[in-house]
Formats: sequence, C-alpha cells, structure tokens
Amino acid sequence: MNLRTFFTNLINSLLDGSFERVRIINEMNRGFQEHFFTGEIDRLCKVSICSGDQDFRHEMSSIWFRSGFKISIENDTKIQDSEIIEISQYVLNNNPFIRQLMSMGFDTLIVQGKTTGIGKKFSLKAYSNLQNYFLQ
Repeated sequence: MNLRTFFTNLINSLLDGSFERVRIINEMNRGFQEHFFTGEIDRLCKVSICSGDQDFRHEMSSIWFRSGFKISIENDTKIQDSEIIEISQYVLNNNPFIRQLMSMGFDTLIVQGKTTGIGKKFSLKAYSNLQNYFLQ
C-alpha cells in the first residue's frame, strides 16, 4: 500500500467512524487483482470512494463527495461499453451487496476507465429491489 492510499483510507475511516468501508474496498481490490492475475478478467480494476451523483441520493446516502463507489479500470486502452457493463454486473447482480453498500452510505456505482474517462454511472437504489420502500 502506498502512502497516498494509506492517507486516503485513514481519512475515510475517520470520517466514517469505522473501517467497514475501507475493509470492503480493500477486499474488492484484492479480489479484482486475483481475478486479473489468474486471467479470469482481462482488465485490472481498482475500487475507491468518490463523489456520487446527486440525482441518485437516498435517505442513507453519505455526503455527496463520499457517496460514490468507483471501479476504475486501470488498463483501459480500447475499452468498449460491453466491457464496462460486464464489470458493473459484478456489483449490480448482487442484491445483498448493493444493500450493504447502500447501508454504508453509497448511492452511486461508477465504472470508468482510468485514462480514457469512458464509463457509466448507476443508481444503487434502482438495482436494490426495494420498490422504493423508505427510499426517496
């Protein structure tokens, strides 16, 4: 872990009052790295916290600049929309995980190329299957 990552994680932990967000991000990063090394996926992805989309807010959302769950595609040369959709489906097809992210204050999933900036944003509440129960 480099120094910048350490301080980012520390700041996020202090703002949250817990290490749960940092733990989830570290586990996702390890998982994506293992899948890339074994050849299960062709794109190396890294997860981080970023600004969410104000239009995707719900009653459990963190402050807007910390409500985005971003998957950054590190090797994004010649990336196609189909690949972005495929990577986003790792999260969007897992309702319990979406609900866990929402309970931790996330409202936006962002999947984006690191250098090209090509990507998509997804509202977590739209994929949570809660039928707008208690969500505004």
